[in-house]
Amino acid sequence: MSSLVGKAQEAEKSGDLEGALKFRREIAFKKQSADHFCVYADAAEKLKRWGEAEDAYKEALRLDPNCILAIKGMGNLQLDRTDGRREECLQAARDWFLKALKHENDVGTLTFLGCTYYRLNDLAAAHKTFEEAVKLNPNYEEALYNLALLEKEQNPERAVKLLERALEIDPYYAAAHHHVALLHQKSGDLTRAEHHLRRTLETDPEEYWTHLYLANCLAVQGKGDEAEEEYRYATNLHPEIVGGFEFFARFLEGIGKTEEAAEVRKKVIYQTGEPVVRPRKSQSG
Repeated sequence: MSSLVGKAQEAEKSGDLEGALKFRREIAFKKQSADHFCVYADAAEKLKRWGEAEDAYKEALRLDPNCILAIKGMGNLQLDRTDGRREECLQAARDWFLKALKHENDVGTLTFLGCTYYRLNDLAAAHKTFEEAVKLNPNYEEALYNLALLEKEQNPERAVKLLERALEIDPYYAAAHHHVALLHQKSGDLTRAEHHLRRTLETDPEEYWTHLYLANCLAVQGKGDEAEEEYRYATNLHPEIVGGFEFFARFLEGIGKTEEAAEVRKKVIYQTGEPVVRPRKSQSG
């Protein structure tokens, strides 16, 4: 058995997810323990083998109906899976997380539950759950971050404080840097906004929208050369996103480069009914 575990660990270390799944499956069926079936389920989930992962968690729960790893695992599986009706999966995730909390009042589970409520568009329940998570553990940066996203429209000052607290705990939290930068930019504190946008790019140097926000921030501060460099980088990074070219063209017009602005606009191929700026994938949850 030890040799199988070693092979599984070696496969995981080398990135051989198929091999890892094979070994974890064999170990689980030989050991017949809930914990090993949870590890097997996790290996299947990494490969998006949703049905196999679910069956493995069910077997873990058959062996131990109170296995908290399996209960939480089922919640996370339903939250992440993409092979079923989204609403039904989210409702199932909610129910599993609620069940897990009856066994253990855990800040991580509360945070996952809050994210589930958010995706179900039950914002009141999401807000309440994130508040509970922060109260349970004021130093849990994920809960602080998610609560901040719900506060940013109605209470931006509190959102800034929550995000800054999250960054005290994890200075490399790129998403927190990004969102606190936008709040500073909206309030007119461009120096802080620029700082946090640059910190975002230290962790995620190819984050397209951060480059665009930084370009705008630099342009408003009169740093035209740096702004132009950021616009060029972003539009070269993702030429398929039409919004970046439009923003870049407007910037060029603003600094008197009207001919180049016209050339930039020629690169844009608008599809019928397509918005000028495509919706951004939410970082929430």
